[in-house]
Amino acid sequence: MRFERKYAVALLAALWAMVLYAMYSALFRLGPLKEELLRFEGDPMRHGYKIFFFSMETAAITYLAFTVLLVASILYLRSKDMKWDVIGSSSAKIGIVFTTILLVNGAIFSKVGWGAYWNWDPRQTTSLMLWFILAAYLSLRTAIDSDETRARLSAIIGIFGFVGVPLTHVSATIWVSNHPQLYNQAGKAPFSLDKAGVSVFMMMMLGVLVLYLYFMWLTVKIERLNQKVLSGER
Repeated sequence: MRFERKYAVALLAALWAMVLYAMYSALFRLGPLKEELLRFEGDPMRHGYKIFFFSMETAAITYLAFTVLLVASILYLRSKDMKWDVIGSSSAKIGIVFTTILLVNGAIFSKVGWGAYWNWDPRQTTSLMLWFILAAYLSLRTAIDSDETRARLSAIIGIFGFVGVPLTHVSATIWVSNHPQLYNQAGKAPFSLDKAGVSVFMMMMLGVLVLYLYFMWLTVKIERLNQKVLSGER
């Protein structure tokens, strides 16, 4: 069955409704951080912890975009099929948007938690590195005219650039960081989610994930139409 435009618009509207409802729930329906977890009286993290619900999803989609780029790059180098170049470049375009949102959310969290929008924390710095990797990937593609050369060099960057993902993920553990450590078995997590928090988190995660898939479908379709137009002109 052909996926018509009206169905795509209806799906996008439903996704936005889901994400917006989850955002509203995170901001206004969830309670403050427990008193015993506050660092001092008047701690801005009392409600500031809710930024977690906006940053974790964008981080996950950023990692997913890099993973799709990695797989598509490998498959292109193996098969020389341009469809994998289209998929990889489409994922990079969407990924840089989510990485930008991640950096903005991180800056807000840093201001609330540590008093400055940017303090060169390892997690912030490595997240910025991911942004520059995608920016370099997309900039390279605009500087090369040959389709095959552009696809090959882009694939190489897509493969080697993926190293930034695991580095970002463990950066708060392997370096001194203000960011909560993921793998500190001796310490306790600064907060844990109750059932309401888990429901909100899962709703936002599902909504953003499907939103990424929708944008991937749309971007790949546009890229293929562009290729048809260009090939027709030649």
